[in-house]
Amino acid sequence: MQTYQPSLIARSDTLLGVCEGIGEDLGFNPTWLRAALACTVFFNLALAVGIYLGLGVIVAAIRWFHPAPRKPMPQQVSEAPAEPVVAENDREPLLAAA
Repeated sequence: MQTYQPSLIARSDTLLGVCEGIGEDLGFNPTWLRAALACTVFFNLALAVGIYLGLGVIVAAIRWFHPAPRKPMPQQVSEAPAEPVVAENDREPLLAAA
């Protein structure tokens, strides 16, 4: 089981993680940024590549100088069956309140 989150570059669902990193840092869905960059490609490829690389430098600088602590991925917890509570004077089991 995986207990850590890989870096943005090491993830299999991102190219370099630039749009995902900007989305995480600013708190919006990175799909909107990806769509805007895709539209820019149709008009001016050099501008789109320049914007993407510029944003990549900004994300790398932010992650280098102010790294966010990685949260470990939650592990699955198996629920143990509840044992009945037995009163001292009685031998009849009582149900435990949750």
